[in-house]
Amino acid sequence: MQIFSSSENEPVDGENQTPKDENRASSANVPLPNHAWMNTRGEGYQFVHGANSHLNQEDHVKLAKEKAEDKAENERLRQEEVQRKMDEETRIHQEEEQRRMNEEQFTADAHWSRTRQYIVFGTIDSGSEAGPSRQPQENNVMIAEAKAQELREENERLYQEEVRRKRDERHRQEETRIRQEEEQRRIDEEQRTADAHRAHQCTVFGSIVTFSSGLAIQNIIAGFDCCRIRVKNIPHDARPHEVEDLFLQQGLDVSEFHVVSVDSTSNGTKQADIVTNATVAQILAAGLEGMEFRDERLEFEICTFNLPGGMGALAPEDENVLTISCRGPSTTYSVAYPDMATCHLKVAELNGHICSGRKVKVEINQTLFGHVVPAYRRNAIRISNLPYDASLAMVCDFAKPGYLHVQLLTSSNFDIDAACLQLQWQINKAAGSEVQSFDVTSRGDTEAGIVSVRVRFETWECAKKVEDALANRCYPFVGNSMFRSNLPQQQLYTIIIPSQQYRAQASLWTDLEASIKDPKACDLFIRQEPGGDFRVQISGAVKAAIGAPKVRIENLASGEKFDQWHEHLALPSAALMKKIKDAGAFMRSDFRKHSVKLYGTSVAITQAKAILKEEIDHLMSMQSSVQLERRSVGYFLRTGLTAMKEVFGENCVALDIRSARITIRGGEEIRLHLKNHIAESLKAVIVQIAPGNHTCPVCYDEASSPFQLVCQHVYCTACIRHFLTSAAETGIFPLACMGNNATCGTLISIPVLQKFLPQNSFNHLLETAFTSYVDKQHQVFGYCKTPDCTQIYRKSESPFPLLCPSCFSEICSSCGEDSHVGKSCEEARIFNNTAEQERLSEAWIMQQSGIKKCPTCSRLLEKTAGCNHMQCPCGSHICWRCMSVFPAADIYRHMNAEHGGYYTADPTPDANLNNNVPDPFQGADYREQARLLHELEVRRQQGRELPVQPQERGSYCVVM
Repeated sequence: MQIFSSSENEPVDGENQTPKDENRASSANVPLPNHAWMNTRGEGYQFVHGANSHLNQEDHVKLAKEKAEDKAENERLRQEEVQRKMDEETRIHQEEEQRRMNEEQFTADAHWSRTRQYIVFGTIDSGSEAGPSRQPQENNVMIAEAKAQELREENERLYQEEVRRKRDERHRQEETRIRQEEEQRRIDEEQRTADAHRAHQCTVFGSIVTFSSGLAIQNIIAGFDCCRIRVKNIPHDARPHEVEDLFLQQGLDVSEFHVVSVDSTSNGTKQADIVTNATVAQILAAGLEGMEFRDERLEFEICTFNLPGGMGALAPEDENVLTISCRGPSTTYSVAYPDMATCHLKVAELNGHICSGRKVKVEINQTLFGHVVPAYRRNAIRISNLPYDASLAMVCDFAKPGYLHVQLLTSSNFDIDAACLQLQWQINKAAGSEVQSFDVTSRGDTEAGIVSVRVRFETWECAKKVEDALANRCYPFVGNSMFRSNLPQQQLYTIIIPSQQYRAQASLWTDLEASIKDPKACDLFIRQEPGGDFRVQISGAVKAAIGAPKVRIENLASGEKFDQWHEHLALPSAALMKKIKDAGAFMRSDFRKHSVKLYGTSVAITQAKAILKEEIDHLMSMQSSVQLERRSVGYFLRTGLTAMKEVFGENCVALDIRSARITIRGGEEIRLHLKNHIAESLKAVIVQIAPGNHTCPVCYDEASSPFQLVCQHVYCTACIRHFLTSAAETGIFPLACMGNNATCGTLISIPVLQKFLPQNSFNHLLETAFTSYVDKQHQVFGYCKTPDCTQIYRKSESPFPLLCPSCFSEICSSCGEDSHVGKSCEEARIFNNTAEQERLSEAWIMQQSGIKKCPTCSRLLEKTAGCNHMQCPCGSHICWRCMSVFPAADIYRHMNAEHGGYYTADPTPDANLNNNVPDPFQGADYREQARLLHELEVRRQQGRELPVQPQERGSYCVVM
């Protein structure tokens, strides 16, 4: 019997593709994602530079054609992406349909054996009466059905478990995401709160200014009050914050000083310049004297603070002050140990430690070559600078266990008060009456154990003479030791000018040299160094004469700032430099400060500015690209790209997602925004603004590309950028949030300003805020009276002299005019005003008896005798009573008719009225008045009397 199966045309088991194979096959031809906003040719950015970068008309047509092709290509790629997504959805639907059909086929196969037919000898037997073989067949069918049911149930269970697992996984991921966002939101909020309390300290026009949020002025150390402390011998690996900690440990607030620089020196150490006011500097000098830092004894020097980029002073402010010091009463001990190795360990362990209030010096005990010292021990250390009253037990306790022998080597004791008197006598003997002050600054009661005095002399030469007299001599009144003295050099200022800059300004330097009239008071010296640069030095004995030329030199050296910047100006092309040189100017760029300065005559600088502006416009019209990390691409697709387009325009930014490269077109601002967006995209969790509608306080519209401040108000990125960039023009400070109809008042933090403003704009805003504050505080601050000098001073009610650190002008702290020691401000005002002096002198003279002014020529006349008819040398005939002028024939008739005679006296003024009238002599020039009265007396004695009229009656007149 031959049996044929009705399922012979079905695929054989194993020939069907598995779902995994189907997925692989179906996805093999799926195109990779190709999002648009890119150059479809994948061309890298090439920056075109120089004079040959101008495009002709054909190039413009070509660029337009390429742009159209790129746009079409981007549209095609977008359509492909849409089609790919549709194909992917279709494939998933087909796989699910095929899976359903396979299950239905499997169920049908399980029921087929019950109804299948057999062909036996040409007849069809349904199997209902198959005999004994029917029972096993039914059992097989039932077993197959049971297995199929179990398989379906197992598949359903696995499916439900997978569904639950995925749902739980999504739930866990969502919880993790929410938790991370909340944590990131909390971190961002803490950062915004911390930024709101962050201050910014910098040098503005020679003053140290501390800005708080909104650029509110927190503290100002005026340029007139600034004093520089130079700390020397700092270890080479010290960090700036460690230097700052030295001053914070003295109890200072961070706003009371400013670390200007920490630079390396040629001897392998560092030196730091710290700026503070003069009062704090004197306190620090006493507290830091002899301080050690990492086993190095620091050296401190106090001098004036000069403007950054100004002329360097080769001498501090107090050039006529001689500092004299010596070691106070002390003892030296020798401590012996078993071997030299132990001695070296003890030196490293004990050197610089405090013993009985003194910082001691520990070294190996050695003798000078050829000297014989009794009881000298080889394996010993020497402990010096111990207090004079240090006991043996104290030294033994300090030396720690292990020593063999302790011995007193030397002891020096003297009376400090008596020593200071003896030193003062020695100085007076050498200098005589030129000593202005003698101050004891340290009595040896500090850790260093140094006795020091500061002596001020009238001249530097006198101070130098005393220094030479005290040098290399031992004095018994200080324990037979020598004095150490420190005298600054004479005032000398110098600055180095690059050769190209000097040549561009050659005519200006020549004019400056020609303006120096008195070489003794002020001497200007310019010479070329071997390297080609020029050294400009100014010196002189009169500071007031040095000041104005020094300011002019510093202004020439600083050049004129160009108010725009582009990163390609950091390394300008040779063609650009040649253009500027041909214009007669010189350009210098600073990449760290993002600034450009121009040097030359005013005409050359104007031409150079036009050249630079044209170059920057050309650079901004060209593209530059930045390679992104792959994890940043998603952020820019979701948020960053849209935000930048809203601020700078559609054509200023493009993203190629295949190469992860973003291309921008524009200046420094768009680069700053791109940098901020890249930093935001690299965060582990990117938190969006809280959901809901947020109204921008600037445009009163829904905030686009929102930016949130610490006060929770949300701005459009473009609006807050415009608000901050225009703040310098409005001049309204401090900068506060405009939320709640401009009543919020929360100050905008400094990091927010730095986030939206390039460095040039931020520095300009700082200067504007400082100038606005000083102008409004005219009762507190004043400007130096020298033209072009930017220094300010703090005013006071009581007048005392102030010295400008830049131009050396000596002004009054109350009225701001030239210093007037010994006079009040009103007296000085009258003394310096010639017209006011003449007015007051005339008023005083006219009140004196017998002195009046001729109404015709204003000559002063004095009546000494005779009638009231006066004749002036100018020919006028005057009535002394009413001071009217008449012809000679009519004057006597007038006196009879109007005044009742020729000899009537002037009416006596009411004494009470005189008491109510202020004395015009108050505040007048007393010396001038005395001179005038003396001239009157001399003329009276010389008998310079005018001849009287030929009439019988007349008067005597003295012409003044």
